[in-house]
Amino acid sequence: MRRLNRLVSAMAAGALLLGLVMFAPEAADGVRKGLKIATGTALPALFPFFVAGSLMVRTGLSAAIGRMAVKPFHRVYGLPGAGAAALALGLLGGYPVGAQVTVQLFQNGQLERDEAERLLGFVNCSGPAFLVSMCGTAVCGSVKAGFLLYAMHVAAALMTGLALTRAPATQPRPAKPAPVEPFTPAFVGAVGDGLATALKVSSFVVFFAVLLSLGEALGVLGSFAAVLAPVLRLAGLPREGAEAFACGLVELTNGLAALPELGLPARGLFPLVSALVGFGGLSVHCQTLSILSGSGLSARPYFVGKLLHAVISYALASVWCAALPRSLPVFAPVQVQPAAVSAVPAAAALAVVLFCWRCAQKNEQGDRGFRR
Repeated sequence: MRRLNRLVSAMAAGALLLGLVMFAPEAADGVRKGLKIATGTALPALFPFFVAGSLMVRTGLSAAIGRMAVKPFHRVYGLPGAGAAALALGLLGGYPVGAQVTVQLFQNGQLERDEAERLLGFVNCSGPAFLVSMCGTAVCGSVKAGFLLYAMHVAAALMTGLALTRAPATQPRPAKPAPVEPFTPAFVGAVGDGLATALKVSSFVVFFAVLLSLGEALGVLGSFAAVLAPVLRLAGLPREGAEAFACGLVELTNGLAALPELGLPARGLFPLVSALVGFGGLSVHCQTLSILSGSGLSARPYFVGKLLHAVISYALASVWCAALPRSLPVFAPVQVQPAAVSAVPAAAALAVVLFCWRCAQKNEQGDRGFRR
C-alpha cells in the first residue's frame, strides 16, 4: 500500500510538472489571479484575526473566556470552556482562524486530543465580512442576503457541533493552568505567528488558482462539472451552476465569483452559495491541514464536520427559499425542476427533525449524567 501511495504521488507530481510546461501561459494567468485574491482578500481579512487569536491564547484571555463559558459550553457540547474562544474567533475571523486557535489551545494543554479533534469539526467557519461582502453583495446582489447567509452559516455550525460532540457524562473537569506571557513578548510572537500562518494560507490560494487554470485548459474541470450536473438536478438545483459549483469545491472564492454570470434565480442560487460556503473547498481544507501539520491531531473529524456543515447549510437555505419564495430577488428566469423543488424542502425538513431528535436524545443522556 505504501509503495502504491508513493507511485501515485510521483505520477501526480509528474503530471503537474507536465501540465505547467504545456500550459505555461494559463498557469501564469492563474498565479496572477491567485495573487490578486490573496493580496486583495485573504491577507487583509485573515492576518489581523490570526494575530488576535494567537494573542488571546498567549495572554491567557482564551483561558479566561473558557472559565466563564465552562458550564454552558460543556453542557451543550461536552467540551471545555476554552473551546468557546475558538468557536467565537472561527465565526468572526473566517477560514482557517478557528483551526489555528484550536491547535494552539491543544498545544497549550487547555484541550485534550479528542476534545481538540471534535472541536475542529465545527469551529472552522467563514466570517461575516466574506459572507456579507462577497456572497451577499457580489454574488446575490443584496446585503440582506449576505446577513441571512451568515445567520444560516452560524446556525449550521452550531448544529454540526451538536451532531459531532457527545453529551457530558460528568461535571466539567477543572481547566488546566495555561502559560501566560507578558504582553510585549506575546504581541511580538503573535504577529510573527499570524504572518507565518497568513503567508501559508495565501500560498494555497495562489496554488489552487493555478490548478483551476490548468483544470480549465485540460478540460478536467468541465468533466467534473458534467459528473456533478445530475447530482445537482436531483438536489433541485439548476444544472447551469454545475461548473461554478465544481470550481467552488476546489477553490471557494473563484467558484462563487463565477455564479453571478449564470443569471440563476434566488431559489437556485441561494442554496448553492450556502452549501459551498459551508463546505469551504479543497483549498481551505489544505490550508487547515497545513495548520494541523505537526500537531498530532487527526483531520478525520474535521472533514466529517465540513460535509455535515455543507448539508445542513443547504437544507436551511432550501427550506428558507421554499417557505419564503419572494424574500430574495430573482435574477433571471432560469427554472428549477418542479419535482425537485417540492422534494428538497421536505427532505431538508425531515433531516432537521431527525437532527433535533438526536440532539434531544443527547441532552437527555447529559441530564442523567449530571444527576449521577
